[in-house]
Amino acid sequence: MKDGNFVGSDGQILSGQEAVKSLFERCWRWTEIVLERKGRIDERFQEQYARLLEIRNQLERLSMTQAWSLRETDLFQFQRKLDRIDEARVNGNFLDATSQPADLHAQRTLLYLIRRSYAYIYALLIASEPVSEALLPIYNQLQTLRRCLLEVKDSGGVSNARELYPYSMKLNSIDNMRIDGKFYIGNDIPEGQGSVNSLLAECYELAYDLRAAVAEDKEDRGE
Repeated sequence: MKDGNFVGSDGQILSGQEAVKSLFERCWRWTEIVLERKGRIDERFQEQYARLLEIRNQLERLSMTQAWSLRETDLFQFQRKLDRIDEARVNGNFLDATSQPADLHAQRTLLYLIRRSYAYIYALLIASEPVSEALLPIYNQLQTLRRCLLEVKDSGGVSNARELYPYSMKLNSIDNMRIDGKFYIGNDIPEGQGSVNSLLAECYELAYDLRAAVAEDKEDRGE
């Protein structure tokens, strides 16, 4: 932004200024409100907030662990809980016991938790393709690898590529079990190929990102 306007690489004022500025100001105001509240929500809506936070946290944990063991009925129970809270809104607003609407911060926070929870349910439904018992040992190993790689990434990555060797060796050993891209048990091709292959690809991607981050760090230091 220059002199209150959004400009291109050539310094020229871009079209659509009013729409972008309006959106920018709304985002800025929302950021200020969030900082002012410091994570505290209006007490009138504390009950809904606590229920939604618990649902979101449970779904988040499920998405990080053994999603293969989920039944669709388990997810529908979460969905029904969300539906009841969502359907209690009037004209899109959350109301307190006296039918007074929530302020902007409470409205946006509760709505975010609802939408995030619905997104988790949708993702888990997609990922809940049945994995046959024969493939579960491989699937569980990949789940553990994924969890470890995510923990490494969240803790700041690795200092050198050698630290990734154990993960890469394990991934390669699992990958080498495939024949023409499929996992065979004897002469059978068990159910769950898509889920296992998707998880394998995700682990490879995480390992690649960690290795690339090491290379970028070395380049930045001029090594």
